[in-house]
Amino acid sequence: MVDMAGIDALLRNKKVIVMVGAGGVGKTTTSALLAIRAAMSGRRVALLSIDPAKRLANALGLGLGHEMSAVALQNPVPGGSLHAAMLDQKEVFDRMVLQHAPSEKIAARIMRDPLYRAASTNLSGPLEYMALARLQELTQDRNFDLVVLDTPPDTHALDFLKRPNVLAGFMENRVMSWLIKPVLAMSRLGLGRIIGASEKLAGGVASLTGFSALRSFGEFLLLMQEVIDGFHRTGEQVVATLQDKKTAFILVAVPSRAAERSALFLADQLSEMDYCVDGLVINRCLPTVPAPELTGVIDSLPAETIKFVEARRAGEDSVVGNLLKNLVSSKKKPRIVIRIDDQGADFHDMQGLTKLAQSF
Repeated sequence: MVDMAGIDALLRNKKVIVMVGAGGVGKTTTSALLAIRAAMSGRRVALLSIDPAKRLANALGLGLGHEMSAVALQNPVPGGSLHAAMLDQKEVFDRMVLQHAPSEKIAARIMRDPLYRAASTNLSGPLEYMALARLQELTQDRNFDLVVLDTPPDTHALDFLKRPNVLAGFMENRVMSWLIKPVLAMSRLGLGRIIGASEKLAGGVASLTGFSALRSFGEFLLLMQEVIDGFHRTGEQVVATLQDKKTAFILVAVPSRAAERSALFLADQLSEMDYCVDGLVINRCLPTVPAPELTGVIDSLPAETIKFVEARRAGEDSVVGNLLKNLVSSKKKPRIVIRIDDQGADFHDMQGLTKLAQSF
């Protein structure tokens, strides 16, 4: 069950493909397959993974870093190319600061600040935000005309999609605004005069938190104001990119009840966020028609084994049927359904991936 024409039309006409699915369903491999197939059709493809498990590097058999690295295609075509990278949260954060800070001097001060070093590596939320910022950066890169995005598993993918303005929200948080209000109110006096004035304005807050820490936090946010404004603008651009008709969402699953429940949950969440499920990929299926070379082998199997295989195939068909039955709303009904046979092992080289990309 492979809609080859539909796959190729999607790869030809879309600018961004976002892959979502539970852990262990072959989402990273599927991302690589689609990226390779698109590159082999002549598109210039950027393949980006924000999966912290680094499965993309293993699937491609490459040592990938933050910067896009060229991947050698087995059967290159004129104009087609493939580059791949893994997300480095801090690297994106640093680049955003350099881009949006009012001067290189202020950018350097921000990046030396202990609060910045903690926020850029440990604060909950920025991983998803930085992935979106990197996605937006790639969509604006004229070296690429298609970006394939391999997201984290399950709910982490939803965090990724729900948080385009997480840092702007952090700046606007009422509690944070209340804590730093004394410092912000005196910002026009210059940082040298903030200290004495803020001690009086902060009152009990300073005694509870330690004024030195409060002052450092306030000064840090003063430096970050224009940068956070830039984050906010990027977030708005990302929302527009994700909602654009040139962006497709592909749901990846395997034919098991647990994966079926996860896929339906993700489809519901995407629908609530006003995103459409453009495609459904079901990996690791039993072949519906055995390969000719296996016919004699299958015929010689014990009756119990044949019965087990038939029961498994019936179970898989039931899962696929239920998925399609429940993905019926206008936003959740996939226009393309791809059923990929179980390959028996994970891929760790371009040769195997290319062969499957040409045939699946």
